[in-house]
Amino acid sequence: MRVQWTEESLDRAADLYITLDLAGQDEFAAAVARINARLASDPWAVGESRSTRNHRSWYSPPVTVLFEVFPDDEIVLIQHVAAKRPK
Repeated sequence: MRVQWTEESLDRAADLYITLDLAGQDEFAAAVARINARLASDPWAVGESRSTRNHRSWYSPPVTVLFEVFPDDEIVLIQHVAAKRPK
């Protein structure tokens, strides 16, 4: 699958990243790389479903992503990113 980020989610990730110290930035970048890799290989194996089966949430410390899977197009679209688990 191909992983894509919405413009809003990329902007949010950048905003979160610049607020962190160097160690936090390294941890955040590693989490984003891990998220991209896992979602590309099998988005159904991580996280949990939300409003529909294709809408999912995944917490990979220290990052949470909300994403939608489009199986027919083989695309995973990351729609939101946060620096901690939502309540």
